Amino acid sequence: MNACRVALVNLPQAVPELMYTEKVRRAYTDVAQILPNLSLAYLAGALEREGFDVNYIEAFALKMSPRDIAEELVRFRPAAVCYNLITESFLDVLPSIAAVRERYPLPVIVGGMHMGIYPRETLSHSCIDYGIVGEGWESLPALLRALEEGSGDLEHVNGLIHRRNGAVRETPRRDRGTSLEEVPFPARHLLPNHAYRCVMSKRRPITVMISSYGCPFKCAYCDVGSITYQMRSAGHVIDEIEECYRRHGIREIWFQDETFTLSPDRVFAICDAIRTRGIDVLWSVRTRADLVNPEMLKAMHQAGCFKIHMGVESGDAEVLRMLSRSIPLERIRAAFAWAREAGISTLAFFMIGNPGEDRVSLERTIRFAKSLSCDFIQVNKLTPCPPSRLYSQVMEETGRDFWAEYTRGRRESIAEMGNYFSVFPADELDRWQKRFFKSFYCRPSYVARRLLSVRSWHEFQMLAKAAGSIW
Repeated sequence: MNACRVALVNLPQAVPELMYTEKVRRAYTDVAQILPNLSLAYLAGALEREGFDVNYIEAFALKMSPRDIAEELVRFRPAAVCYNLITESFLDVLPSIAAVRERYPLPVIVGGMHMGIYPRETLSHSCIDYGIVGEGWESLPALLRALEEGSGDLEHVNGLIHRRNGAVRETPRRDRGTSLEEVPFPARHLLPNHAYRCVMSKRRPITVMISSYGCPFKCAYCDVGSITYQMRSAGHVIDEIEECYRRHGIREIWFQDETFTLSPDRVFAICDAIRTRGIDVLWSVRTRADLVNPEMLKAMHQAGCFKIHMGVESGDAEVLRMLSRSIPLERIRAAFAWAREAGISTLAFFMIGNPGEDRVSLERTIRFAKSLSCDFIQVNKLTPCPPSRLYSQVMEETGRDFWAEYTRGRRESIAEMGNYFSVFPADELDRWQKRFFKSFYCRPSYVARRLLSVRSWHEFQMLAKAAGSIW
């Protein structure tokens, strides 16, 4: 075994069971988007800079079984294997982690935002040896070197959780405040870029990027607001875009920021640089309706932005107030109209099962969705997740931490929490979700407009598969 080698494994990540009906959930997981794990790709770049030999194993996009992963580990012979965890899918990926370890025993290290919430619950599973709380840029190299030396002295590893003498121990987390501009670009040369796809993509190969981290807004349902917000400079962002285009042949980029357009000056600078450097990529962003204007959207479209995702959540002003998302409905309507006028396709995010929502407000939301100049919608059932304020309310009112119970292995606890804030029984909320999708997508005028917009057989196939999931 070569101690300088480390494997990073991207396992399939199913969306939460409470968020969609089962048919939509399967389609969203298997078809809608299969994209790189940006956290692992960033970590791979940081580890390479520190001198480690890294193998990024793309089990999701390449549909690798635990046996396939173990065979790759046998070939590569790393010192440890690392996984990125998401709270909502933890028990879905745990069997794969255990199966790989059983076939090829070696230290298992896990990280991700999940570890900052439920570190001890995660280490209650014997197939996991070490957890990193916080960013792994510094902690993981230090842990790997300690394992390589075999000294057993792990107290100096920042934000580490591990077992020692039968007890779970934690070392303090001392955040240095590492900027994204101090970390190497994601190691896309290790990724199977040809294997990624999205139902709404226009070109391939496709990749994902972030130009900022966290979110300065504090929506009640969102867990991202707990992360300290930081924004990369326009120059740093455009350098990564150019590397994607010229080195890796990427032709479409999906920005995963929550609020890409927070700084108008930075947006214009990025757009100008894309044009002046002759970078021929299409790209899409996520943002808020109150953070765009006609001039900005026009510049974005001229620089290759073809789609923008905006959270709407509800068409009822009182529901939006209870979600701490007080964007005027007319401002939302204007933002979608401006995007269409600029030539940019739009997707609107909606949620149902919200606090204060009843049949009247849901009907109002569906009517509002159909009134927007919008090309696509996504409708989720509100699933309270930590560390959002709504989930804190759930814990206060019930005296239970459902996701902690789930992480320890009690899957049924999430079903017991259910769609906590909804006035509708689970089966009725499912019917509302189906009705919402069908009411929007099955309008003859919409179907005709969508078919006329299709430009390739690939695009038609992906849209047809997605459409089939709502029936």
